[in-house]
Amino acid sequence: MAMTRKRPLAALCLLLASVVLPAADALGSGRDRDRDRAERALAERAISLDEAVARAERQYNARAVRAEEKRHGNRIEYRIRLLGEDGRVFEVRIDAASGRED
Repeated sequence: MAMTRKRPLAALCLLLASVVLPAADALGSGRDRDRDRAERALAERAISLDEAVARAERQYNARAVRAEEKRHGNRIEYRIRLLGEDGRVFEVRIDAASGRED
């Protein structure tokens, strides 16, 4: 009697493993693709956020009050909010790959 109970349990375990393991593998490969995409985007940067801030401060003779990185698909853009000597606040957008202002 004990033998007949073990076979259905073993069959159920094999069935679950055949469903769960490929699904887990697919999730892992999705994460790998995301990580690869992020690494490529980092490698394709012409300048860092710090460099972009320094350039903007020099170019506009202003002080950065906020700087952030925005992603648009594979494209990375830096948005830098500056405070000018006249008290005016304005934003500059710089493409990370080219280093050019948008």
